[in-house]
Amino acid sequence: MEYTMSDVCQKFNLSEYTLRYYDKINLIPGVYRNEQNRRVFTEDAVGWLQFVIALRSTGMPIADVKKYIALTTTTDDSTIQARLTMLQKQAAKVDSQIANMHKQRQIIADKINHYQQAMKTAPDPTKKSYQRWV
Repeated sequence: MEYTMSDVCQKFNLSEYTLRYYDKINLIPGVYRNEQNRRVFTEDAVGWLQFVIALRSTGMPIADVKKYIALTTTTDDSTIQARLTMLQKQAAKVDSQIANMHKQRQIIADKINHYQQAMKTAPDPTKKSYQRWV
């Protein structure tokens, strides 16, 4: 199956500008031009784009994504370890980001709980009803 720019933009909620840019810098292997000089995305290209979006959404720099893609263009298996290492490093970064987000989420949940408890009790008019940092 083949897809147009519009199809791919809708499928991944990307702007045409972003999609053109990714194609221009060769982040999407498998894109070709038809007789009308319009971009055509193959199933492989769509799969690559999905992977590129995943890497980018986890914070991988474009230069590293390009490096990864370059490593996949070899015809032998000599780059498998390098690709594996890159993905393991990115996965470790994502794990760290997730752990940090869980900590931040807990701080927010504690504050929500604080306010819910405060609303259940009648305020003491002799005390401040809030702390400045909240």
